[in-house]
Amino acid sequence: MASTEELIVSLSGGLAPVRRLRAPMVRALNWIVLAAVVIALLTLWRGFRVDMSEQMHDPAYWIQVIGAALTGVLATLSVFEISLPDRSRLWAILPLPAALMWATGFAYGCLGHWIDVPADAAIMQDSMRCLTTIILATIPLGLVLWLMMRRTHPLRPMSSAWIGALAVAGFADTAHLLLHPVQASLLVLAINLIPVGLILLTGGFGGGRRLMAAFSAG
Repeated sequence: MASTEELIVSLSGGLAPVRRLRAPMVRALNWIVLAAVVIALLTLWRGFRVDMSEQMHDPAYWIQVIGAALTGVLATLSVFEISLPDRSRLWAILPLPAALMWATGFAYGCLGHWIDVPADAAIMQDSMRCLTTIILATIPLGLVLWLMMRRTHPLRPMSSAWIGALAVAGFADTAHLLLHPVQASLLVLAINLIPVGLILLTGGFGGGRRLMAAFSAG
């Protein structure tokens, strides 16, 4: 019968060293910096919206932009905290006030500036440009966040995926609001709610299942 020391040696032999993850706030800050870089590159490529000088004086616009950006920042902090087993579930509600601010600015803009779409408006072209911006912001941010979360192996994969998707959606809409003038409320609804809803569904359900599979495999 093996001694206790021999048993310990046999169990610990050949183990690879574990690289400790950085603090959640540090990893969150790295991803937020990436989001800022992506938005800056899109702005250099597309330029600010042509009516930016007018929007500078519109409170509803700033409420929506600041709300979207804050939602992205706070959801990022939340997802890296809640992914750890020793963190409180209350981190999940951190981005909710900012998300409410985001939705309030959006709703106010729709109700206060309802404009019919002209018959000759280039709706399809404008919609495709806006959707392209959202997609170009979403893909790199979502991919990097997925890789970072996969290393974490969160014990709350579904919550982590949903909050991570909210972070991506917030920054994607920030880019959209800075770059594209959309005057018709119907078009605003289509461009904002449909892509953000798809991001949340894909990130929440699909991402959650993949994170659970990655955790089980590890």
